[in-house]
Amino acid sequence: MPKKKLSSDDALALVLSGLKGEVPVSDLCRKYGVSTATYYKLRDQFIAGGVQGLQNNGKTNQVKSLELRIKELEQALGRKTLEVEVLKKTEDFFTRKLRK
Repeated sequence: MPKKKLSSDDALALVLSGLKGEVPVSDLCRKYGVSTATYYKLRDQFIAGGVQGLQNNGKTNQVKSLELRIKELEQALGRKTLEVEVLKKTEDFFTRKLRK
């Protein structure tokens, strides 16, 4: 079955309908165009995080902001590493020039 991106509202409706148990999960999945594995993944995200668990692929805003901060720090570290490399090469160059 091709992947279908559900909106948060559709995911919530799917999970709540499945939890009610009035309609078989397979029928709900067919209706929403998702696999049963996707349903169970969404259900588990909902149980773990409520409505917010279905938004942002189950990631909370705090997790997203921390991931962004990590990315920014990794980029800053990369820039500083390059600066150190350039300074070392510059120092080596001038040290060799002074010895001659």
